[in-house]
Amino acid sequence: MPDPVRRLHPAGSPPPADRARAFADTLAQVRGKHVLVALRGHPDPDGIASALAFGHLAARQGVRTTISYCHELSHRENRALVKLLGLELRRVKSVREVAPVDYLALVDAYDIDPDLADAEGIEMLAIVDHHRAPAAPTARFVDLRPDVGATAAIFAEYIDQLAPLDPENEDERRIATALMLGLSTDTDDFMLARAGDFRAAAQIAEATDRDLLTDLSRRLIAPSAMDVIARALSSLVVRRNFASAGVGFVNEGDRDTIAQAADFLVRREDIDTVVVYGVVGDKSIEGSLRTHSPSVDPAAWLEQAFGHDDKGRAFGGGRRDKGGFRIPIGFLGRSTDRGQLWTLVEHSMRTALARMIGEDAPQTGVHAPVPAIPPERGNPGT
Repeated sequence: MPDPVRRLHPAGSPPPADRARAFADTLAQVRGKHVLVALRGHPDPDGIASALAFGHLAARQGVRTTISYCHELSHRENRALVKLLGLELRRVKSVREVAPVDYLALVDAYDIDPDLADAEGIEMLAIVDHHRAPAAPTARFVDLRPDVGATAAIFAEYIDQLAPLDPENEDERRIATALMLGLSTDTDDFMLARAGDFRAAAQIAEATDRDLLTDLSRRLIAPSAMDVIARALSSLVVRRNFASAGVGFVNEGDRDTIAQAADFLVRREDIDTVVVYGVVGDKSIEGSLRTHSPSVDPAAWLEQAFGHDDKGRAFGGGRRDKGGFRIPIGFLGRSTDRGQLWTLVEHSMRTALARMIGEDAPQTGVHAPVPAIPPERGNPGT
């Protein structure tokens, strides 16, 4: 029988040393086993860095790890992190592709990616995340802390308590640099950082490669992102302090441009909440929410707006100031009439969003013309 589930929460949780030791003890219980650290969605620097730190600490306990993901590395920053640090990540659609797997683990997520097949029946060893979960997840070890801005802050704490990084060791400098990037990106360059994030940055600062961090942190905007921002501006609808924009069809490799458009639009002075959405890869409606409003909880807002799948999992999630959602469109994605498909998507989205802000549903067909989908590109992560 596995050990009882350990749940650690910000309120009344044990001191940092106890949390770190509990994590190490959990790893020690499965010495010699293989753990699949399964990243959810399109991996970002916080998730990638946290998985790297998980693998580092697991190796010290004699546990072998593989880091996997299901969806493309769709942002230049993410691809640069993997390339410049020489990280080994495997893109898989089924756990069997990495077999044999003894345990699963999640970082920067509290639920497994619904597109990862054959995960049923494999025990969840650990879940470490900074997002607020609608219900307590189950694993041997659970550390959920919505009081920090990045999961990297939690792993920086573990490392500080268990095995401080050596600035003279190249591999350990890579880990520190990745964690610092994860902290920076998930806290908007520390503008949204909390006390735990600043403590974490101090704990890994000495081992961080500043030159490499500078290269990784360059915020270049790709032409595709500029194009999506332009589409968002042309279709922007503002109602009081809320704004929404549909950007049409977006290649899967460019899906992060939707989030970049939301980041741009929320800076408009007369709004505090914005939702940007589009059809990604002919498979799903994906969108990003950004907010400055203290009354908007992104995770709860998106769950109420878009509901759950047939397994009870919310289509959307988020944290203090931002959130995202992904809704499969199923057989509708086979449609060859892009204009008709976009009309359906636009009307459904505007109806759901209007309901959330207390307005009547919009009239069908009132929207900007759907932009043509760009030609498909190869996988930029290879």
